[in-house]
Amino acid sequence: MAIEHRVREAVDAYVARMRHDIDAHVRSLTSDPVRMVGEQEDHWRRELEHGVSEARAAAERTFGNRVDTIRGEVQRELDQRLVQPQVERPRAERQQAGHAQVGGSSSGQAVSAETLRHDVHETRVDTVERLLASVRQIDDSTTLSGILEALAKGAAAKTSRVAVLLVDGDMFRTWGHFGFAPGVGPTEMPIGSAGTLAAAVALRQTSFVPPLVAGRETTVPAFMQVPVGFTGFVVPLSVGGEVVAVLYADDVNRTAEQEDAPVWTEEVELLARHAAQRLENVTSVRTVEVMTQADRPET
Repeated sequence: MAIEHRVREAVDAYVARMRHDIDAHVRSLTSDPVRMVGEQEDHWRRELEHGVSEARAAAERTFGNRVDTIRGEVQRELDQRLVQPQVERPRAERQQAGHAQVGGSSSGQAVSAETLRHDVHETRVDTVERLLASVRQIDDSTTLSGILEALAKGAAAKTSRVAVLLVDGDMFRTWGHFGFAPGVGPTEMPIGSAGTLAAAVALRQTSFVPPLVAGRETTVPAFMQVPVGFTGFVVPLSVGGEVVAVLYADDVNRTAEQEDAPVWTEEVELLARHAAQRLENVTSVRTVEVMTQADRPET
């Protein structure tokens, strides 16, 4: 029994040493991958932060250029409005007017021009400020739903009707809409059933809705039917080269205070493109987090 006991002790000691050596070897093998995974995670995060900073800077530059363009348009519009009355006014009427009347008219014209300049300037400044506020709301959103909500609300502030549709396989799923009367909003539909929507998805480009002409058949969905004189268009939202959603907007119920189509369509498209970049950034961050958590070895 004594011999068997000693043999068993020797075997147990040998097994313990082997287990200790194996554990030490495993720890040495796993320490390098853990360190490499941590370094790669830091690298990915730095790249994502750099991408977000570049997207924000690009948006600021775009809006800065837009502000300069608006200022130039306002100045040209004011100059034209100041010169046009002088050109169209008959020469005889100007000659018959007395010096006092002429002076009063000139003074009134100057005051009117100054008032017009101030009003137009304030309107443009308010427009740009609302646009930048919408961009900041998109940037501050950290979830996919939050980004879509910020985009929809920002677009709804520019025009009368807005809808967001998600691409789910070969179907459009309604995410949300603003400005539509009850019962006439978008519904789920096959992608191929609407040519303008299908074109936006297939080409990954903005597509405008053809106006509704009386007596002519159309395949445009009911919620997208735009009468002549109004504008409707679709902007795709792409993530990783794939369209994941589309933004539809029109000015069917526009008011006198809302801007003309060439202005609001550009602003809505800018918001949509910025939202797509933000969706891609948030998706990339989540992908990195999932990958690092799944690939991290246990210590």
